[in-house]
Amino acid sequence: MAGFKDTLRAAFTSWPHCLATYVALIGAAWLLIGGWKPVKRDFPVYVVADPAEAAKTAAIVLNGQIWAVGNTGSMKPLLQGGEVVVSVKNYPAIELGQVLIYSATYHDKPIIHRAVEKDAHGWLMSGDSSPSSESWARVTEKNYLGTAVAAYRKL
Repeated sequence: MAGFKDTLRAAFTSWPHCLATYVALIGAAWLLIGGWKPVKRDFPVYVVADPAEAAKTAAIVLNGQIWAVGNTGSMKPLLQGGEVVVSVKNYPAIELGQVLIYSATYHDKPIIHRAVEKDAHGWLMSGDSSPSSESWARVTEKNYLGTAVAAYRKL
């Protein structure tokens, strides 16, 4: 037990161990007080009489594609469900916090979620209403369908 006490004392009093200990404690306190906020690169959501038609027009202008948003609630508050999203395809230009459309083996329809981290295997995704990422799959060039640039919601 004395060995543990000596190690603990060193963590708070011996240079450079004390610096690392205090930095870690300050970081933990910061997260507890302020919370962690993911990077969000949102796009405009337009409220219109005919979302499908407005999205179709925008997609033609942007050379993009349109996608219907399901009523899962996974992207609340940005997307409520029922909107039509316009996307453009440019995998190399994806940035942290953008909303991507992708296909996944575990779902029969395209998924619209946010890029929360990139690793050697691709982009990790998460719905805005989820406290964690979908660590079991990645968005790669193979399953990437587009990056959301606008959404249209009914009046």
